[in-house]
Amino acid sequence: MDKKKHEIIPYLSFKGNCEEALSAYIKAFGGEIYYMSRWSEETADAPELIGKVMHTEFALGGTRMAAGDTVESAGGNTDIRLMVHMDTIEEALNTVSVLAESGTVLSPLKPHPEPDDGGCGSATRDRFGFIWIITCPNPNKQ
Repeated sequence: MDKKKHEIIPYLSFKGNCEEALSAYIKAFGGEIYYMSRWSEETADAPELIGKVMHTEFALGGTRMAAGDTVESAGGNTDIRLMVHMDTIEEALNTVSVLAESGTVLSPLKPHPEPDDGGCGSATRDRFGFIWIITCPNPNKQ
């Protein structure tokens, strides 16, 4: 098998609130939007998509991602979780706080159990339905 390097780009689907989600995620992680197109009367599968995001490519931190609004999406896919490693506990707590705005902290930031106790982790379902696992080094193990 030929071993080629391909970039895997997560693609998030939203039900009409893609642009709002990107703003929240860029606030939480930093990043930028590279490209954004919108559904038009000619391209939309449903009237509620007109003017919404057809396709966008963006960066969150150092990760390239893509997203769009679709009528098929019922919100975040709970089978897939997005994990982000932060450098400090303060940075992790701030990120959890931003993601929890109108969302739910499923597990507050706390040290991992042994043998993985060198780090801390938290799980948050954001207001768009996606679950984010935020991790950082355990300051008590440094």
